[in-house]
Amino acid sequence: MYKKIRTITEFLFFRAPQIQENILDQHFCNKTILITGASFGIGEACARLLSNTQCTLVLIARSTDKLVQLKSELESNQCHIEIICADLYQSDAAEHIFQSLTARNIQIDVLIHNAGKSIQRSIWDSLDRPQDIDRTIAINYINPAQLTRLLLTDLKLKQGQIIVVSTINTKLFAPPFWSTYQASKTAMQQWILAIQPELAVYEVHAGLVYLPLVRTRMILPTKQYQQMPAMQAKDAAQAILACLIYRKRQWQPWWLGITQIASILLITPIYYFYKNLLKRKL
Repeated sequence: MYKKIRTITEFLFFRAPQIQENILDQHFCNKTILITGASFGIGEACARLLSNTQCTLVLIARSTDKLVQLKSELESNQCHIEIICADLYQSDAAEHIFQSLTARNIQIDVLIHNAGKSIQRSIWDSLDRPQDIDRTIAINYINPAQLTRLLLTDLKLKQGQIIVVSTINTKLFAPPFWSTYQASKTAMQQWILAIQPELAVYEVHAGLVYLPLVRTRMILPTKQYQQMPAMQAKDAAQAILACLIYRKRQWQPWWLGITQIASILLITPIYYFYKNLLKRKL
């Protein structure tokens, strides 16, 4: 019975636009598309959806073995694949990716910032863990922003596109235990929103995709998420590609606007709810 309810809930609340292959091919044919976090989850789903298009995919991830496997599997389709192994936790990751692209004479048409780090931890459990902040902010904000900066000359020349995979949390009440994740995702969101008009002057499109819970390996450490309704990775990839095709400045689930208003109106009750709940747990 529970599985049936979850299936119905996912159908009603976690769907995304479905893009036909001919439309994908029409928009992305002969383009070079860089995807971070491409070895698993949403990034892999994007690569698979695009693999039947005559495009070049530049796949970025930490896992060299998985990238090689994905390249071997997908290049039997119509796409050409380049792989770059990079750890976006490292401060020089963006520069490393840019230098690798330059050495291979690759110019990017589409930049998809998909890689992300999720962390759920009380601030009281992070007092001796400065790496929690450093790593999360590096992968969710600093390296995506730096890579965008480095690639803007090419993107301006080619009237390219940038998509940032964000989260609905950035538009809602900031929940306890998610402070570092929330801050890093909000930072990247605000950075993109601020430069959108500047980019638009030169016909460079930048968009944000606000995703709800997505069923990927990222949610596995949070036990309560494993049985909750969630979007499938392929649907999340469809939302990203639809945002690019239709040049939307943002995509979000249909119900997020309603939830956002409720979050603002109920901000005080929500605060005291969390405070009283945490008093019993901490």
